[in-house]
Amino acid sequence: MEGTQLTIHPSAGEDFDPAAEAARLEALVAERKAELAALQEEFREFKARYARVVGGPLAELSEVEREIREAEARLVGLDPEAEGEEDAASGFYAAAPPAKTSLRKLFWSVARLFHPDHASDEREAERRHRIMAEASRAYRDGDAESLSTLLGDEQLQFFCATAARDEGPADPASRLLRLREELLTAEFGVRRIRQDRLYHLMLKTRAEAAEGRDALTSMAESITRQIAKARRRLEHLP
Repeated sequence: MEGTQLTIHPSAGEDFDPAAEAARLEALVAERKAELAALQEEFREFKARYARVVGGPLAELSEVEREIREAEARLVGLDPEAEGEEDAASGFYAAAPPAKTSLRKLFWSVARLFHPDHASDEREAERRHRIMAEASRAYRDGDAESLSTLLGDEQLQFFCATAARDEGPADPASRLLRLREELLTAEFGVRRIRQDRLYHLMLKTRAEAAEGRDALTSMAESITRQIAKARRRLEHLP
């Protein structure tokens, strides 16, 4: 649910009922996990459609713009390889499939922060493993946006770097701690998706669809026009 906040009741006091608190947390955990699963499925379907409709034209535009930069560099006697990887495709290129080397660098940056080998105990390793599973999925799908979101999530980094408590006996306090951590993990998952720029594009696409417009098709058509303009420009370069 949009705008939901995690609320943890105090663990001490005469009126505190561990069983009631556990029941409350279990209900919240179930609710957040269901919310996260539905959000992940919806987002996965949107990204697949985005890749089909927009990904190809974006990659083509990126390639033509790269050829233009190389031609312009040769024109003034510069080494095209030294001109870097500027994104000349305006705002559209922000979500374009990145070069494999750039994607690999992003992935290894995430791995350096979240790899399970850096965990202080098994519970922290489990947290890190879930994050690396998401990073591996993003790398496999060419999803640089999700990798960047993971990399920039300072709160998630703190959460994983904080040593987890020992499991200990299955007493009420340990049960409450486990439920709170499960709730935090689900909250992190929801928040990471909602911070993704493609998620905001998904919301915009949904709003325009309600008015009978297809935002992704319009975006692809706009990029196709940019490609044609860029190719005409390239034809006039040596």
